[in-house]
Amino acid sequence: MSNEDKDFSVNKIKEKYNFIEKSSFYTIFKEFDWPCNHHLYMIGNATCYPDEHSKLTGIDDVDKLLKTLYSNLYRVYYTIENNQNDYFDHNQYEVKKMGCIYLKYWLYDHITSKNFSEPQITEFFKGINDHIKPKISSFKDDYCKFNKLTLDEIKRLKKLYAFNTILYAGDKNSVNCNNSECNYMDYFEEALLEFINSIKNCSTNPSEKEYCNEFKDFLKICYENNTYSGIAVYNTYKGNIDNTSKKYLLFAEKYENEKLYAYIKDNTWLNWSKIDHIVNPQKRTTIAATSVVGSAIGLSSIFYYLYKVYLNHILKYKYNAIINIYFNSKFLF
Repeated sequence: MSNEDKDFSVNKIKEKYNFIEKSSFYTIFKEFDWPCNHHLYMIGNATCYPDEHSKLTGIDDVDKLLKTLYSNLYRVYYTIENNQNDYFDHNQYEVKKMGCIYLKYWLYDHITSKNFSEPQITEFFKGINDHIKPKISSFKDDYCKFNKLTLDEIKRLKKLYAFNTILYAGDKNSVNCNNSECNYMDYFEEALLEFINSIKNCSTNPSEKEYCNEFKDFLKICYENNTYSGIAVYNTYKGNIDNTSKKYLLFAEKYENEKLYAYIKDNTWLNWSKIDHIVNPQKRTTIAATSVVGSAIGLSSIFYYLYKVYLNHILKYKYNAIINIYFNSKFLF
């Protein structure tokens, strides 16, 4: 079965990795499915769409999702602007930082799980501008921007959100798949490729403006020291391994005329040897993945090195010396 035919919904992934279900991310994600008049909400029907029985686009599934999106946007915007715990109990600060990204992950998960067609997707994004944003204008700012995406672009972004979530949620757990089958590993390999290619393509290819706007929003939550992101990006080199924040250099690449250094948290559940063919230049030729544009170019062999160092701590300083020489010659000049 190809990846196109598999179920990559959040609920399916959490069945294989139960630490996701226990995470604050999933607590927030699950609340997006609550009805607008949930009994725990103290403000009654405040988050319900003003005219709940109205026809918006004439497509029932699209109208239902639009009205649910309105409810969730209201909860996220309200939480961003207030300090009360009316919504997302005990997770308000995380919603302030990650609410829009989590909501987009939830939205794209629903669109793909419900098998929306391209015409339905077009109507949905049109409906956001025509029927949702005008109704939610009472807040100080429009915090969550939505771009008109195709189904393929939605799937690509969904992979990035999944990859970031698994790195963030997995960092707090000792899950290790080095000795067992890694479920969805090929999907996360594709996400890694998508992340690399998006960095490159969005710097050079203006034809994917809507997708690249969404990708830029994703990058914003990765910058500097966002504790809720599994990926960290910097505009300055932080060293090969930053032991104080558990950030491991993934790659360095030019993005919008600046050097961007991408780090990930150390997650032992990832089996680095299984993605050696992606990140090791000696073994990589041209890599094609479903829904990924182009090949993965620009990764240093440092990612493969990290796996080796993890297994051979005794050789740590020897490997550091070798990789420092390689990295400095490849990226810093």
